[in-house]
Amino acid sequence: MGLRIIATTVNWLSSMKIGMTFGVLLGALLHLTLRYYPLTVGTNLYLNALKGALVGVPGGVCANCAVPVACGVTRGNGRVEVALGFLFSSPNFNPVVVMMTFTALPLAMSLTKYIILVFVILFLVPALVRGLDRTPSWQQVVAREVPASCVILSPPAGDGSERFTTVFRELARGYAEYVWMLLKPTITLMLLAGVLAATALVVVPWEALLSQATPWRLAYVSLLSVFIPVPIAMDVMFAAQLQQQGVPAGYVMLFAMTLGTYSIIPSIYLWREVSKPLSAGLFGFFLVLGWIVGLVF
Repeated sequence: MGLRIIATTVNWLSSMKIGMTFGVLLGALLHLTLRYYPLTVGTNLYLNALKGALVGVPGGVCANCAVPVACGVTRGNGRVEVALGFLFSSPNFNPVVVMMTFTALPLAMSLTKYIILVFVILFLVPALVRGLDRTPSWQQVVAREVPASCVILSPPAGDGSERFTTVFRELARGYAEYVWMLLKPTITLMLLAGVLAATALVVVPWEALLSQATPWRLAYVSLLSVFIPVPIAMDVMFAAQLQQQGVPAGYVMLFAMTLGTYSIIPSIYLWREVSKPLSAGLFGFFLVLGWIVGLVF
């Protein structure tokens, strides 16, 4: 069993390496850009979440690989709702994933999934952030957790006569620093999540567990589905495979709704970087959501 867990971990890390590398590089680029050109998004939480979601549509990275990008936004003093809009949109609203969902799954399941996702991005996320804004310690926590190197600095005043090589060297050095700053926690998260996900995949008796849909089994499977990090579109492919194998429809909808939308990796990011109540609240929401859609279908 130990060798199977190791092999599954290596396979999982291999499947995530390209997306996570892209996420780290893009997140560092956003952080560097926001240092010189602060993001102007206004105070409308709903519109900010929508803007983040629109940016995430062509992003095409899974919820786990979107974490470095979201981290680049929040560490660059960007708005949390923008980061969350990107986080939930990128793995689900990519045109290829949308097409796969409506092609591989029944129409009722596909429509239900995307109606709920629109609600999460446009209503749930702004509501949660508004609740945090009303918390007296919220701004103090953010200010304390953002390191000094992440503070946005205004461009120095000058006559614009800086040499190109000087500017390029400064940008390259700043970009490298931000890449390393995102890479260190990302490697730790990837290794930890890979081992935990592999252990769950190997140890849990999936065939027996999915043989019958009961409230307690649905709750347990929902917990595993929200916990396990998977690459983009894996939720659709896995749900479609379960449907072809005759697994109860409740499990098919549960995995389609929660498997690729949220996981332990964005949960840890939110817990460490943004807000512990926000992290726990979103994890609990998707856990209950998976259980409910499993019961309904």
